[in-house]
Amino acid sequence: MISQNQQRAELLQAEVDEATESYFRLRIDGTIRYLTINPGLYSEDTMCFGPSLLPSLPDFPTGDWNDALVTRNPGTGKPHFESVGRTKFPSVVNTWHGTLVDYLDITVKERIHTGIYAIESPIFDIDAIIKFVRFEWETGYLENETTAYQWIDGHGIGPRFLGHLTEDGRVIGFVVERITGGRHAGPQDLELCQQALSRLHALGIRHGDTNRFNFLIRESRAVIIDFDTARKCDDQEALRKEMDDLPGFLESTSRAGGGGFI
Repeated sequence: MISQNQQRAELLQAEVDEATESYFRLRIDGTIRYLTINPGLYSEDTMCFGPSLLPSLPDFPTGDWNDALVTRNPGTGKPHFESVGRTKFPSVVNTWHGTLVDYLDITVKERIHTGIYAIESPIFDIDAIIKFVRFEWETGYLENETTAYQWIDGHGIGPRFLGHLTEDGRVIGFVVERITGGRHAGPQDLELCQQALSRLHALGIRHGDTNRFNFLIRESRAVIIDFDTARKCDDQEALRKEMDDLPGFLESTSRAGGGGFI
């Protein structure tokens, strides 16, 4: 039997830890809401799987709320909603692009990486990717990356920036083109990657994470992605070292790094 919570809600993202508080982003009654669960109430397996978690929760409160805390009721020993309210979550501030896209107006097709999803939207006639803040403490990373896309806009370095992603009136991320028909770079692509990195350095920007998964090869061209560690840099020695280190990163067989976009 489908519970009331399952009828009303969908688990979108979770940050789970049995030893500390766990955090959840849900769509409830057609709006996005956030839930914090105290430790000791549910197992990690239950919290990571929406069809297990949702019927285990107390009935969701009605009304206008976006932030709630579930704790153990001291009287019954069962989980209950200790607090429910409206929180003003932080927003990405640098909204330099003219297009705003609401999360509730897109169709999510597939998860590519943490916080990165392929989407469909009637606004765009190309394949698109969203990268967004799942929880408020991630906002700083998206602020940095949003600004980096402004720096490189129109220079043929990264994916085309299509707009800002919004939720409940705040900016939580961005939309970029999806690099379809591409592949991750390897040692044989050194010259193409050097060309792309040179264009970035010519703008006085150090990428900060030039692992091979952050270079996508498509149509004899390298596209750089993942600009959350990119910074303005006038230290020519630091830029030269980043370029000199590139061959080693392209030869690495490590699976670490790389947020996708393909």
